[in-house]
Amino acid sequence: MTKLFGHLSTVSILTLSSRFLGLARDIIFFGCFGASLVGEAFILAFTFPNLFRRMLGEGTLTSAFIPIFTEALKNKSKQIALGLLNQVTSRLLVILGVLSGIVILLSLLMSQDANLVEEKWELGFLLNSISFGYVLLICTSAILVGALNSMGSFFEGAFSPVILNLCMILSMVVGKYFLGLNLNEMALLLCVSVMFGGVLQLCLPWVRLKNIAGWSFEFNRSDSQELEQIKTLFMVGALGAAVRQVNILVSRILAYSLEDSGGLSYLFLSSRLVELPLGVFAIAIATVFFPEMSKASNEGNSLKFWEKAKSGLRLTAAITIPSAVGLMFLASPILISLFLWGEFGLNEVEESKKILQVSCLGLPFYAFSTFLVKIFHSMKNMHYPLRAAVVSLISNLALSLLLMPKYQVFGLAWANVISALIQTIYLWIRLKKMDIKDTTKTPTYHVFIILFSVGLMSLLLFFAENLHDSHASKLDCIIYLCIAIPTAAIIYFLSMLFLGFPEIKEFYRIVLAKFANSNSKR
Repeated sequence: MTKLFGHLSTVSILTLSSRFLGLARDIIFFGCFGASLVGEAFILAFTFPNLFRRMLGEGTLTSAFIPIFTEALKNKSKQIALGLLNQVTSRLLVILGVLSGIVILLSLLMSQDANLVEEKWELGFLLNSISFGYVLLICTSAILVGALNSMGSFFEGAFSPVILNLCMILSMVVGKYFLGLNLNEMALLLCVSVMFGGVLQLCLPWVRLKNIAGWSFEFNRSDSQELEQIKTLFMVGALGAAVRQVNILVSRILAYSLEDSGGLSYLFLSSRLVELPLGVFAIAIATVFFPEMSKASNEGNSLKFWEKAKSGLRLTAAITIPSAVGLMFLASPILISLFLWGEFGLNEVEESKKILQVSCLGLPFYAFSTFLVKIFHSMKNMHYPLRAAVVSLISNLALSLLLMPKYQVFGLAWANVISALIQTIYLWIRLKKMDIKDTTKTPTYHVFIILFSVGLMSLLLFFAENLHDSHASKLDCIIYLCIAIPTAAIIYFLSMLFLGFPEIKEFYRIVLAKFANSNSKR
């Protein structure tokens, strides 16, 4: 458990750095573009390579690859495992190279023909023709990161997003404050920075694998038993991942199609703030626990497997539920502190707050569904995640079309939350129907601990909110957050520790042990 907490700390710290840089990137982005059509065109264009990254790179392909690669490392040899890596990487480069070329060409043609699309769509296609090549770079990087994770090296994967965020931040700062570019030129430069960042993201795990494992890329078109296993797992899982990403795309396209500009910007901004705790903790938990569950599953160790699964689910609940509640209470001062500058004014803050508070309700469900999917993937079961994704897509599309005409972007936000809830319920029901005996029955007491601790934290934030001036200045909001967030976190942590939440007790024991060791060395 100590080693697991060490990996989790590494991933969480680096992911936290990445998310804060991503937050800085978004602050600069909305300060430069506001809720303009140009900014929304970039958001939509960048959505496409991001969807493929999540679907192929960091999603299903990695989930299919890691268990087989881990098994080859353990039961066969490093040489066979690295040969498998070359087989997968070679096919990935060819398939994504062809796909990227086709999409880039079509996007460029669409952007040049005013008879085919409206003016606001022309810019979106043009930006997509520049940024879509990022798919090839980041998906190849992700499969190399998957190999490194299987070898116990988590730094490269967690640090990779930092590189992209730095490149995008630098391009906007240089473009706006040194080159004085207009919005269209800024968007074009931002797309170029995405491509440059992708090159650096690919180089990092490439060099690391060469140094620690002696890996060198060789184009390998041969087949193997391990490759066939990956194909079988991937083909089913890819459909599920594709459906999940289409779900996101549907919401953004519908938001971009609204007559009033700003809907996509507010929806995107809310999702980015929700993704901060989701990415820092929930995805970090899934990333670290997934290889452990895969290893236990391969060994046929059912007890160890479900212990890891239970622990991951408890941690996910213990972190994302208070995060969602805190974000709802602190929505206004957070938005004022971070985004109230440049082209993003008080009206934009108020509109964003309403969408953010709705989106917060979905945070725990996004996190639970992410971890539940990893549980199924570690058992090489891709069918249930696929069905869950289809259920989520259908419900999201139906609810979006039903709610959007009357409630506009609010209807889209509620559709996202409800579809996430439905997906989580479906996955949990399927998990409970499997032959897992009593090992997944999390004690009711653990649920009580979380809810009671969140209740204490909520009382504090409720009274603090009533005392805080909703029209306070940016500086006042920053001071308020610096007091409210640590105080709420301390109350929550102490309550969890006092009531005996397992992972909190273990974390506290490890911290005390390290503190005692450091004192003894003195």
